[in-house]
Amino acid sequence: MASNEGIGSPFLKQPSERSPKLRIYESLFLLNESMDRLVALLREMEILPFADKESVQCAVVEIEEVRCDMNADFTEKMADSERFDEGRFWKQRRAFEKKWRDPDDVYIDVERREEARKKLGLPSRVIGSILPHSAVAKAEERWEAEQERKKKRPRRHRK
Repeated sequence: MASNEGIGSPFLKQPSERSPKLRIYESLFLLNESMDRLVALLREMEILPFADKESVQCAVVEIEEVRCDMNADFTEKMADSERFDEGRFWKQRRAFEKKWRDPDDVYIDVERREEARKKLGLPSRVIGSILPHSAVAKAEERWEAEQERKKKRPRRHRK
């Protein structure tokens, strides 16, 4: 007979300040773990002298049916909830990305995509041209230097 002794459940026995979602998944895990133990116990009982093997097998089938039903009910509802949460968190992540993203990064993305298309032998999708990053950087440096010079010039007051 196999031993039913284990290390015990790593989950807390009392409710805590954790997410309700985690508690649902823990409960589903514990249900499945308990069902496994029950099925294993019934299989061990099958070998006992007075055991009716057919009755034990029928009980195992009923337990597995209940397990599948519960798993299906919970996972279907959780899948809907997870998809909703996924969409909500995706929107939040996109808001952060938009906040942190440099608006000029789109040009770098287009340049990379054009290079990838060129490697694949596909035609360019850009009409005209995109200035290389180095040319844009040089132009921005010149503009910034000009702004600095304007700040340093003494202002002449007209009368």
